[in-house]
Amino acid sequence: MSNRIEDQARRIAEPFLNENNCLLWDVLFEKEGAMHYLKVLFDDGDGALDMDKCERLTPPLNKLFDAEDFIKQVDIVEIGSPGLTRRLRHKEHFNFCKGKNIRVMKRLENGKTQMISGTLTDYDAEGKYITLNGEEQMNLKKCIRITLEEQPQ
Repeated sequence: MSNRIEDQARRIAEPFLNENNCLLWDVLFEKEGAMHYLKVLFDDGDGALDMDKCERLTPPLNKLFDAEDFIKQVDIVEIGSPGLTRRLRHKEHFNFCKGKNIRVMKRLENGKTQMISGTLTDYDAEGKYITLNGEEQMNLKKCIRITLEEQPQ
């Protein structure tokens, strides 16, 4: 169900954001506590987002969602920037972040977790592995969370 809601929100948001010279980074439908959140994350394509622009685009984007009336399960719609430590989930994210520093939370065989940081040097076409620092290949199924580790300039 969450993928269907995410796909519908993406279908609505992406053309609108493109018309406004923005890049849709991700759409997430998540449950946090008793609340269901739909998160639409975007920026200007260079990793930045002017807060005035975000405030200006939020009301018309909310109207587009309301007109489609597909988000009955959603309690809160959040529209904003993915931030400097944006989450990497899709092949477009990994391709965009090649050569950049990322942080990976990885599940170990004993059930514990390990944090690993390094430069994303490769992402395979099937989306099963990433390579850090040109040598350490990781299976994405064992990765719990992957984020960009950019520092503000």
